Amino acid sequence: MEDEYYSESILIPTNDGSGDLLWLEHNPPLSQVRKKASKWNGHYLLLVHGMEGSSESHYMVSAGKEALNRGYGVVRMNLRNCGRGLGIAKKPYNAGQSEDLDAVLKYIYKHFTRSIFVSGFSLSANLVIKFFGEKREHYSKAFSATSPPLDLKRSCDFIDSRAGNFYRDHFLDTMKEKVTSGVYEISDKMKERVLRSKSFFDFDDFFTAPISGYANVLEYYNICSSVKYLGGIKVPGLIVHADDDPVVPSEVWHEIRWKSYPLIQTVLTEKGGHVGFISDPSPDNPEGRWLPRILLDFFDSQIKS
Repeated sequence: MEDEYYSESILIPTNDGSGDLLWLEHNPPLSQVRKKASKWNGHYLLLVHGMEGSSESHYMVSAGKEALNRGYGVVRMNLRNCGRGLGIAKKPYNAGQSEDLDAVLKYIYKHFTRSIFVSGFSLSANLVIKFFGEKREHYSKAFSATSPPLDLKRSCDFIDSRAGNFYRDHFLDTMKEKVTSGVYEISDKMKERVLRSKSFFDFDDFFTAPISGYANVLEYYNICSSVKYLGGIKVPGLIVHADDDPVVPSEVWHEIRWKSYPLIQTVLTEKGGHVGFISDPSPDNPEGRWLPRILLDFFDSQIKS
């Protein structure tokens, strides 16, 4: 993305006392860096990637480009030890890390604008829904969440099943690489146990839950599953999911009475995969990615309303 759009890296501290840092990529409104560009609409969009992604994940880049071309400023957040932020945090990210989202929103609110939208993908879609369902200052006018694992235990069961073993093995390999690299401050005994993990459940039980302060993996899943927070949401939101998602089971989606949450708009597509949503390329959409238009149309509607 840096090849096409001006970008600056920003490092900010987390607010949990750990000394960990978060690496942000800031793309200011195009009108501030180009002579001929869309006028800044006064709003910023914060984008937050999914599991083992980064600020350069394809959905982050495509949504960021769409937002910039429509007159937004953009901040692409790297979760702890992801992307360029690898090695500047002692702790890992997790599905319920509201304090990190809070820290970034406060930074944008203080330094760029008080008119903010938030868009989360995959694991961070769960994080975003949880965050906006909590009783706290949200610093944002609306949010979107794409492909959220609404029930973390059931999503874990699915990805640990035969149907999800391709994705399980891929993600476990990359997460274990970080543990092996020594970026986390853990004992050799804990490291050995984590590296023996054969499932997502074991990895979260041996590593994610205890290092994040939870008593065990079931407490972590129970507290952080975003389905529990839908009723507390007080700002407009858009939640997008594909019925053929190979990572997040659609059964949970179909069990929810979405009409009970009037502030939440939903888009359920027959196809789209997991944060994919790609069709054949066209002159108007050469990459074939149509998710960014859905998201930005929603945020545009919130400006006009």
